[in-house]
Amino acid sequence: MRFFGRTRTPWEGDFPLTRRRIYVLPSRMGLIFAGALLVMLVLTINYGLALGYVLVFVLGGVFWVSLFHAWRNLAGLVLRPGRGDPVHAGETAELNLSFLNPTRLARYAIRLDTGRDTEAQEVDIAAEAEQMVSVALKTERRGWQPAPLLRLTSDFPLGLWRVWTLWYPAAGVLAWPAPENPPSPLPQSHDPTGHAEQHQHGGDDFSHLRPYRPGDSIRRLAWRAMARHPQGLPQTREFSDGGEGGELMFDWEQLPPGLDEEARLSRLTSWIELAEQAEQPYALKLPRRHFTTDRGPKQRAACLEALARFGEAPAPRA
Repeated sequence: MRFFGRTRTPWEGDFPLTRRRIYVLPSRMGLIFAGALLVMLVLTINYGLALGYVLVFVLGGVFWVSLFHAWRNLAGLVLRPGRGDPVHAGETAELNLSFLNPTRLARYAIRLDTGRDTEAQEVDIAAEAEQMVSVALKTERRGWQPAPLLRLTSDFPLGLWRVWTLWYPAAGVLAWPAPENPPSPLPQSHDPTGHAEQHQHGGDDFSHLRPYRPGDSIRRLAWRAMARHPQGLPQTREFSDGGEGGELMFDWEQLPPGLDEEARLSRLTSWIELAEQAEQPYALKLPRRHFTTDRGPKQRAACLEALARFGEAPAPRA
């Protein structure tokens, strides 16, 4: 795509607003104001009104001085891309951006517009300060979600001039696959040597979380789930035969052959989330990639990122 004759390519790093990156045109109010001045000038010439000349020239001076102040409201700012936390596909992600004002001049009424179905945000930036702004990104599919083309506009101070710039930052957020809903039961666990444990019907697979009851083993408490609970109530991991649960192997090749690629990714995603809730270690085996047995935020993030980027060309990391 092109705008103003320039190729739309993502901009890496900081984006300083120099003179060549700022565009200025009269606003609708400015055009009305200029038209009124022209009418006043014609009437003043026809009737020879001396005070009319003074009024027209004063208002004309205000019109042109406001042009300089409107341009200066954006000039010199530095736009800096940030990061956004990954979300599951279908959820709304937040991309963090920052506006840096290195000058001693405060900036007012700057609007940030993404051009999507979201309202423009208006921010003020203090002198020699940095203002953080979050942009909502709706994710409809898994994978890397690039930031949209951003437009910064301002009509400060009098609304007579519209000043704007366009910024396409090389930033974005990662969308993990949407988990299967409802989730399928976790596969059978395996021992550290890699041999699957043999169970009768149900086995000792993780089943669900339930409220803590006196006498429950402390090893079965779901500490992470308790931390996320609004009231911090203790919860116990329940297994289908009352066991403690073992290590889990999530193998792409062991999934039912009738599942397509996206359904497989959704099932693996739901298994990872279930295992993390139950605080069970797990391994993930994909074509050409293998994650050893572990659990925790790093394991979860690495596995879900691999699922999000499955089958895609290399892209920037979140």
